[in-house]
Amino acid sequence: MPRSMTGFGRAEAEYRGNKLTVEINTLNSRYLEYQTRIPKSLTPLENDIKNLLNSRFKRGKIIITITQDQEQPEDSIILDEQKADSYFRIFNLLKEKYSLKPDLSLQDFAALPDLVKIEKEDDNLKEIWDNLQPVVLEAAEAVNRMRIAEGENLARDMVDRLKSIEKYAGEIERLSGENVEEYREKLKAKVAEIVGDSPIDENRLAMEIALFAEKSDITEECIRLRSHVEQFAGSLKESGPVGKRLNFILQELNREANTAGSKSASYPISRRVISIKEEVERLREQIQNIE
Repeated sequence: MPRSMTGFGRAEAEYRGNKLTVEINTLNSRYLEYQTRIPKSLTPLENDIKNLLNSRFKRGKIIITITQDQEQPEDSIILDEQKADSYFRIFNLLKEKYSLKPDLSLQDFAALPDLVKIEKEDDNLKEIWDNLQPVVLEAAEAVNRMRIAEGENLARDMVDRLKSIEKYAGEIERLSGENVEEYREKLKAKVAEIVGDSPIDENRLAMEIALFAEKSDITEECIRLRSHVEQFAGSLKESGPVGKRLNFILQELNREANTAGSKSASYPISRRVISIKEEVERLREQIQNIE
């Protein structure tokens, strides 16, 4: 069964007091594209995350949101002594060079940028990745469960629409034969009305009828319609990405329906051709969400 391209999954995990939350939201897209919303500390792992998800998704817009909550240790706020020394030397240099009188105060130092900083323990990216990877996979599996369920619902509805198209194609083929016979009778009546009691040239009449039958024969289009329906139904049974192939088959279905409609001026046939095109359009709307 095909998969839908829309879904949502969420997973959480904790390690060393660090809480990781991964949310994956997927939307329709012609290609496979990623949008990440992750902490700066996890930026070096962005490509690893995408490569991991490449094995789970083949098409769609994948929005990944990762949050990381961690308590800061009490002694993590420190003075950058090296920077403070540099500032002090600069102040003294300015004081001597320009004969400045005011002395430096604590308030002056406190106002200096980046003098006091929060020092974090160096993160071990391998350790983070070892803990993050299963959470990403868990969220991805949750997304895919939703995508599979929605894909199954879409497939069931599409199968019903394919049956309708197949039924209309059979009716058009039957009406096409009746259309030739109807034309034969109308043509004979019109010729008889024109020539009156004069004899009708049966050979010429047969040629006209044969020419009409050839121009209005839509048997081949009906056969191709049923063939495309069969290909579409077969693709729906496959498990891989089939959305682009289904779209191509729908283009062929629509083309055959247009050809059948242009070959016949019969209202019953035209009405069924319109019905086929309506079903094709509904199918086209649905496969925009198929991976």
